[in-house]
Amino acid sequence: MFRLLTTIALGWLVAAAPAHQPTGNAPPGSSNPAGGNPGHVTPRTGRPGDPQPEVAPPAPPPPPAAVPVPDGPVVRRVELEGGLILEDLVIGEGYEVKSGGAVVAHYHGTRKADGFVFDSSFDRGQTAAFPLSGVIAGWQKGVPGMKIGGVRRLIIPAAMGYGARGAGANIPPNTDLVFVIKLVDAIKIEDVEVGTGEEATANCVPVTTYTIKDTEGKVLEAVEGTPYVWLPGEYQGIQFGVPGMKVGGTRRIVVPAQFNVWAQPLAEGHVQNVPVTLEVKLVAVRNLPQGR
Repeated sequence: MFRLLTTIALGWLVAAAPAHQPTGNAPPGSSNPAGGNPGHVTPRTGRPGDPQPEVAPPAPPPPPAAVPVPDGPVVRRVELEGGLILEDLVIGEGYEVKSGGAVVAHYHGTRKADGFVFDSSFDRGQTAAFPLSGVIAGWQKGVPGMKIGGVRRLIIPAAMGYGARGAGANIPPNTDLVFVIKLVDAIKIEDVEVGTGEEATANCVPVTTYTIKDTEGKVLEAVEGTPYVWLPGEYQGIQFGVPGMKVGGTRRIVVPAQFNVWAQPLAEGHVQNVPVTLEVKLVAVRNLPQGR
C-alpha cells in the first residue's frame, strides 16, 4: 500500500504503521478449521458417497481503478530557500496541515529531466497515509500549508530529495524530482487548553486521560481518573497527534480511518479503521532520545 519516498519504508516514501489484515486462517470457534473463506460451503448433491462437484470460491474483488492525475493552471507559485518550488493547482478549503503533521494523500512522482514515473498512488488507485516526519526534505518543507482538498506540485532539487545516493535504478544520484500531491485528509489537531509544562516530542511516552468517540459522538472508550501510559507506536492517533502538546494541556485530535490503527497484539478490543475523535489531556510525558 505504501511506497513513496523515505527513510522508513513506504516504498518510496514512508513506513506505514502496521494495519490489521485478514488472513486465510479460520478464527477461533469457526466451523472452518481448514482456513480459507469461512463463509464458503461446498453444497452436497446426489446420494451420499457420490463424487461431489468442485465449487470455485468467490473471486477476489478487482483492484482499485487508477485515478487521473490532476493538472491545470498554476494559481499560486512560491520558491523556497534551497530551490524548492511550490505550485498550487487547487487551493484546498479544509484543515491546513502543519509542519510535522500526518496526512492521507495521493501522489505522482516523476523525474524532472525526462518525466519518467517512478511511483504513483494515482495509478494504483489507493491513497497513502504517512507522517511528514518520515519523508524527504522536499515533502517536509513543501506539504505544510496545504489544505485538505488542495492539489500542489512540488519541484524538488536533488539535495532535498535523494541527493548523491539516489534511490534504486529509477532515481539515479543527483536527480531532481517532481511530485503532484492531492491532500485527501490529515490528522487534525485543536488545542482546547494549552499546557504550561514539558512539551512532548515525536519520540515520547505520553501519560494521558482520554476519550475516543465515533463520528456521531458515541463514546467508544475512555480512561479517566488513573491516567494511561502509552507505549511508543502503540496507537497512531496518539503517536502522531500528541507531539507538540505541553503537560497540563488538552487537545482534540480528529483521526482519519487510515490512522485509527493500533499495534498488534494490542489491537484486540479496540475499534479500528474508522474515523474517530480523541479528547486527550496530557498528564505527564517522558521524551526519549531520537532514534530510540
